[in-house]
Amino acid sequence: MALTLTLMLMFAGLAVDMSNWWLQAQRIQTAADAGAHAGAAFLPADFSTARTTATTATSRNGYTSGDPDGSQVTVTQEPNPNRIRVRVATDVPSFFLDLIGMDDIRLTRESVAEYVAPVPMGSPQNKLGNDPEGVNPNAQMWVNVAGPQTGKQQGERHHTRLCNSSPREFGCSSSTSTEFSEDGYFFGMEVRSIAAGQPLQFQVFDAAFVNVGSTCTSNMPTSSQINGGSGFTALTTKFPDAATRYASGTTNGFCPGDQGWGSRNVQTTFIFRAPDETPWSNVDNPIINTSGCAPVTVPAFNPANASSPSRYVYDQLMGASSGSVDANDGTISFAEAFRRFTTFCSIPAGSVRTGTYIVQVRTNATSAAPTSASSSVTTEGHNRMSFRAGFGSTGLSQVDGSSVTLAALGRLPIYANSTGADTQFYMARVRPYDAGRTLRVNLFDMGEASQPGSLQILPPTEFAPTFSGCTITRDDAASLSVNASICQLNNVSSSSYNGRLLTIDVPIPSNYTCNEASTTGCWIRIRAYYPSGSGVTDATTWSAAILGNPIRIVE
Repeated sequence: MALTLTLMLMFAGLAVDMSNWWLQAQRIQTAADAGAHAGAAFLPADFSTARTTATTATSRNGYTSGDPDGSQVTVTQEPNPNRIRVRVATDVPSFFLDLIGMDDIRLTRESVAEYVAPVPMGSPQNKLGNDPEGVNPNAQMWVNVAGPQTGKQQGERHHTRLCNSSPREFGCSSSTSTEFSEDGYFFGMEVRSIAAGQPLQFQVFDAAFVNVGSTCTSNMPTSSQINGGSGFTALTTKFPDAATRYASGTTNGFCPGDQGWGSRNVQTTFIFRAPDETPWSNVDNPIINTSGCAPVTVPAFNPANASSPSRYVYDQLMGASSGSVDANDGTISFAEAFRRFTTFCSIPAGSVRTGTYIVQVRTNATSAAPTSASSSVTTEGHNRMSFRAGFGSTGLSQVDGSSVTLAALGRLPIYANSTGADTQFYMARVRPYDAGRTLRVNLFDMGEASQPGSLQILPPTEFAPTFSGCTITRDDAASLSVNASICQLNNVSSSSYNGRLLTIDVPIPSNYTCNEASTTGCWIRIRAYYPSGSGVTDATTWSAAILGNPIRIVE
C-alpha cells in the first residue's frame, strides 16, 4: 500500500503540473493573440507602432520581456507585410516535479494576425480620370460626386439621400437612402518617394459645378462666341485654345459633363488630411490647414440663374474677374475652375512625408464650415472632375506612379461619356498574398448607353488572360446573362440595371501571382464594352473588398 500510495501521489502530482501547464499555455496564447490582433491594425506602413502596440497588449495580459519569470516577447513582420507574428515565451514553475529536479518548464506560443487594407481602386498612376491638358492616361472616365438631394437612381450611390418611389433603387427605405455617407468619398494620394526640392501638388480638373449637360451641349459658347462674330469678342483672343477647351460635345476630350436637376448649385468641398498611423480610419487623419493646402468649398455656377443662360459661360469667361486666371490672387475664379486644372493643395519641399495623404470630397458642407456636414445643404446634380498629383510641374504632367499614386479608397464614383467604348479600367489592386481568397466587386447603376454592352473582370496582364468561376448576381435575384468561364456579364443596359446593384465574386486562384514591383502590376481590370457608335453617359459607383474580417487571426 505504501508503494501504491507513493505511485498514486506521483501521478497526482504529474496531473496537477500538466493541468497547470495547459492553463498557463492558454493564457500565453491569449496574450499572443491579443498582441497580434492589436498590432496588425498599423500594418503595413507603420511596423514600429505595430510592434509597440503588440508588446503593450501582451504586457497587459501578464507577459513582458525581461520579467523575473523569464518572459520574452518577440514581434516580427511576416513576408506578407500585412501580417504580424507575436511570439511569447515564459518559464512556468512546477508544483511537484521539482522534487525530481524539474523546477520549471519553458512554454512558447505564437500568433499571426493580418490587416486586410481597403482595396485601392481606379488608378495605379498619379492621375485619376482624364487629363486633357497633360499626358492623358486615356481612362475615359471622370470622378463623379452628387449633391445630397440628387436621386440615387442617377448612379451616385453613397452621397445622395433621395430615392425614387418607382422603381425602388437598391439600399432605400421609403424615399431615403440607407447608404448615405455624410463624409462623402475618400481618395488616397500615396507618396512613395520624395523629389528633392519640389513641392507636392494636388490638382482638380473642372472642380466647379457648371450645368452644361451630360455631353456638354447646354449653355456652352457657340462657334460665333468662340471665334468672333455677331457682335461677340472672340474668346480665342483671350484664350488661344478656346476652340478646343470650350467647344461643346465630347469629342474634344474637355467635357466632364456636369449635370443638374432641381436646385442644382452643387458646391464641392475638398479636405486634405496628412498621413497617420491608423489606416483603418480616414476621418481621424489630421486636417491640413496651411496657406497652400487648406479645406475649401468651390462655389457652383448655374447658368439657369442667369438672365441669358445661352451666354452665361461666354460672359463668365470674358468677365474681368470671373474670367481671370491667376493662381496667386487667393480666389478661385470661374475661368480657373471650369475646364482647367486648379491647384488645391501644395505642400512645400521639405515638408512632404512618405505615406498616404487623404483627399476627402463632399458636397454637403458650406464655405463657412467646409469640414462639417450640414443638413441645410439640399443641392441636386452631379459634379464631374478628374485629379492629378505630382512633384512640380513635371510630375503633374507625366503619367507615372513611381513617386505618387492616386486611387479611390474602397468606393469609386465615376462617369463615362465617351461615344462607343471598348475600354479597360484599373479597378482594384490585389496582391499575391490574397491568393485563395475572394474579391467582391459591387457595381451600382450600370449601363447608361444607347445600346447594351458587356462587362468583364480581367486579371493582371502578367498573370493570365482571364479569370474563371466568377459568380455574378443582382440584388433582386433576376436572371442574368453570365459567362462564368471568362467572368463576363452580357446584355448590360439601363433598362435592366437602373438603380440596381451587381455583385461579382471573383475567386482569386491559389496560384495567383503578379508583379508588385511594376506600377501597373497586380491591378485587376474591368472591361466595359459598348458597340461602336453607341452613346455612353454612364454614372455609376464601384466598390471592391477582399472578403473576410479586416483584422483577424490567421495562425
